[in-house]
Amino acid sequence: MTTNTLDNRAPSGRWSNKLEALFTQENIITIVVSIIVGVAVILPLITLVISSFLVLDDLGFDTEWGFGNYVTIVTDPVIPKAFVNTLIICSGCTVLATLLGVSLAWTNARTNCPGRAWLEPFNLIPFFLSPFIGAIAWHNLGEPQTGLLNNLARDVFNIEGAILNVDNIWGVIWVTGIFFAPLVYLFVIGSLRRMDPSLEDSARTTGAGLLRTTMTITLPLVMPGILSGAIIVFVTSAGEFGVPFKLSAPYGWETLTTQIFTKAVGDDANHYLGATMAMALGAITIFLIFIQRRYIAPRSFETVTGKGFRPNVLDLGGWKWVAFGYNILFIFVAVILPTISLIIVSLHPVWTGEIVIEKLTLINYEKTLFFWSPESIDAATNGILNSLFLAFVGASIAMVLALVVSYMIHRTKGMGSAILDFLCVVPIGFPGIVLAMGVLVTYIQTPIYATLWILLLGYITRFFPYGQRNIAAIMLSISEELDQSSRMAGATWVTTMRRITIPLLKPGIFAGWILLFVIFLRELSISIILYTSGTETLAVGVYYLSNFENEPLTAALSLAQTVLCLICMFAFRRLAGKEALTA
Repeated sequence: MTTNTLDNRAPSGRWSNKLEALFTQENIITIVVSIIVGVAVILPLITLVISSFLVLDDLGFDTEWGFGNYVTIVTDPVIPKAFVNTLIICSGCTVLATLLGVSLAWTNARTNCPGRAWLEPFNLIPFFLSPFIGAIAWHNLGEPQTGLLNNLARDVFNIEGAILNVDNIWGVIWVTGIFFAPLVYLFVIGSLRRMDPSLEDSARTTGAGLLRTTMTITLPLVMPGILSGAIIVFVTSAGEFGVPFKLSAPYGWETLTTQIFTKAVGDDANHYLGATMAMALGAITIFLIFIQRRYIAPRSFETVTGKGFRPNVLDLGGWKWVAFGYNILFIFVAVILPTISLIIVSLHPVWTGEIVIEKLTLINYEKTLFFWSPESIDAATNGILNSLFLAFVGASIAMVLALVVSYMIHRTKGMGSAILDFLCVVPIGFPGIVLAMGVLVTYIQTPIYATLWILLLGYITRFFPYGQRNIAAIMLSISEELDQSSRMAGATWVTTMRRITIPLLKPGIFAGWILLFVIFLRELSISIILYTSGTETLAVGVYYLSNFENEPLTAALSLAQTVLCLICMFAFRRLAGKEALTA
């Protein structure tokens, strides 16, 4: 009788144990976090897809289902040309950035170039700066009539006409290529530093020279990193708005991003057509990201040992000074020269292309930086205050979310952790302007529209994966035994994370926070779609002034943004260490 009772209760006990295992604290938290991240990431994309099939009638009031928007982007006289221009820019930018990034990485990691350790942080400065600011600076340098370099050539060398013209599609390629070169650099230099030196030594002992060894051994070994960097540059340049807006769109060279912006804002805005164009752009970029993660990333370092080798430094002989000069030249072209142009232009009340010492003034800084000044410009001063708020609050929320998500994925491994990991990848594959369109069509009829909160949502959705990857990389380097010992002692996962994990991750958390702070501070692609009057950001303020072709005011606000980003960059390097980003 007793035996039968126990037998009857046994299945119930097993089911109870299964339910207890299913509804653990870790599983519940992981599911909740997955839902929150999923709503933030997936919902705008779903809304974007649905909106692309909604066609406005001729009056612009009612919609109907159909493929009219897709027909329009094919038959429109401007959009197909914009698509071709985008492909040309992306291709040219990718080639230039890859050549610069790979050559600089090889010079700093593998040669005896003088001062390479000191030069590397300066090579990475464009990574922290806004390409839009770079476009403004180079416009002031290479505009045919008022460009500083063109006027210098006329005054010094008596050259008629213009030696340089960046106000075209080639100018876009030049600026984006320079500013995205550090992306390739970051993908390649880690591979070069961890390469087994015996592979190259074997080639050299057989009589192969430096060039042949580099071309036949070194480059093939780091090719996965090169290809990954090239794809990221292609995707990033496809979503770039500021550079083509400044250098090509006003002169008839439209791109997909400038057309998306045109269709998404203004009195005649067609959000559904803008959503369709965003879908087309997003489809291209997500396909390339899929190729990178599916076929290229898994091959990374498969021919490079994991033993932490430090490859032999190659003696360039007298050519080391050529390598040094090349390094300095890149820094001069990418950082020093644009900064000088911003300083010069910002100190003039009106810019005519001529430097007039007696007319130098700080009035432009008073108008753009000091909100208490009676001559201040609201779009600029509001932009500074709004950006500081968004950067501080957004970076803080994003890092808290990144910490929780990383812990759920890599420590608790609760139910849904794989889905959560996937959701953290999705935003990386979509340009900012695409996600911004998704956020716009999703929340345009909600109370958060026309407030800073919709901008905050867009920022966090797009960029929190950067913070998550940063924390995850550090977390994976910390032994799980510490967490397991804490849990075995009876501590909950919350206590373990608070007392064990977070203290160990503090440097990485602060470094990630600063990195996101910089990204939020200079972000334009999302802001330009989601901002309204009163919610301008610092980048939008620069856009506003540039749109009115007031170069001195634009230069002053641009220089302020640049200085803030540089301060944050050096703080990031100080907290994260010399190997930050490049490890």
